[in-house]
Amino acid sequence: MNKILSITLISAVSLVLYTGCGGNSPSAEDRDMRISEDALYVKTHDSKKIIHAIEKAGEETGWKITEFKSNEVIAEKTDGDKTISSTVKFHGGYVDFSDNSETSDLRDAIEDELSKKASSH
Repeated sequence: MNKILSITLISAVSLVLYTGCGGNSPSAEDRDMRISEDALYVKTHDSKKIIHAIEKAGEETGWKITEFKSNEVIAEKTDGDKTISSTVKFHGGYVDFSDNSETSDLRDAIEDELSKKASSH
């Protein structure tokens, strides 16, 4: 009887410790979604609105937008003989660019497009 009680107690303590410690660690997606200082705050978490704004802004500014993941696109633009590319991630109300210096026109156009949508509602 003492062995069964000991095993039950050890199992219960192990389960409590495992559950308590496991709940605080960030998921793989959270670890990948760190926000840079230069990220654009877009005031919406609606991925469909954000992707639509990115595509529309890309069209207006000459960027080719290719969907890459559910929350990431690749933006490409040819300027003379130079090709510029950047990944654009959107998550948690932010849009983050892998190359901020080369994508300022796209960034501004996305911000304008999303502000148009916000004012129309």
